Amino acid sequence: MQYEAYSHVLSRAKAAHPIYLCAEPDMIEIGEAAIAVFPYPRKGETAGDEHSLGENFARQLDEFNRRFEQRPGSYKLFFGHFGVAGAKVSSGQPLVGRCAEYPLDPLRNLKAQYVGLSHVHLRQQLAPRIWYSGSLSRCDYSEVEEKGYHLVTLNGPDLCPNLSDLDVEFRMSPTRRMVELHAVYEDGELRLPDSLDVVTLKDSRVKVVVTVPNGPARQLSREQQENLREKLLAANPAELKVKIEHDADLPAESGPIAAARSAEEKLRAYWTMKGAPPADRQERLLAKLAEVEKAALSS
Repeated sequence: MQYEAYSHVLSRAKAAHPIYLCAEPDMIEIGEAAIAVFPYPRKGETAGDEHSLGENFARQLDEFNRRFEQRPGSYKLFFGHFGVAGAKVSSGQPLVGRCAEYPLDPLRNLKAQYVGLSHVHLRQQLAPRIWYSGSLSRCDYSEVEEKGYHLVTLNGPDLCPNLSDLDVEFRMSPTRRMVELHAVYEDGELRLPDSLDVVTLKDSRVKVVVTVPNGPARQLSREQQENLREKLLAANPAELKVKIEHDADLPAESGPIAAARSAEEKLRAYWTMKGAPPADRQERLLAKLAEVEKAALSS
């Protein structure tokens, strides 16, 4: 049903070039270009175990290689929408467990001059010819990186070991910053981060999360909320959201944990809040954390 809806809309779209919608892996030929496409897997395809999912993926890419070989004078491209093991999201965390993931090795063996992937919003290179170009705009407050697209130039139809057949240029797109602030209301006082410079909020999409301990005597009044809004609106943000969180057990120092981007940073922020273990034990815990992350990325 979803595919039919998209097909109906795109069939009526007018563009300078043809529009193709692929619900299954396919090879599209446009002039001198052979373009292999691999859409996001359907739920039924991901119902099995990871091993069979990876085998089916490798088998399909082998079929693409066979069809590329039948077109020796064609420019060869691959575009796919899926997760790849080892990719990272904007927060710096690995993609593990967030979606269906395919192994990287079959993509390394693909005889395409450029492998362009989507689904992950963080621009990153997984191998010499394999890229996530990232999203054109920011979709989450963790996405602080620059956004844009790739201009890909193929200098000939043959894959060159030194990559001289391929040029990839990143071009930035205009997109607003997304800023998440953590404030604490305690003892009748509303505290924003000390490092905050409201001037930097201009034209940004701003979200303020205010932590308020539970209890009738600790409620953040409407007047205080309006004062907070007026202070931040004076910086002329493009959008402002204020979220009030009530939690009697959440310490005022929890903001640094929420703001930490990597697992190590979160752990160190937690130690700062609760008290750090001895130095030798810290090193052992961090080493164990590194082992777990490495195992997750290589699985």
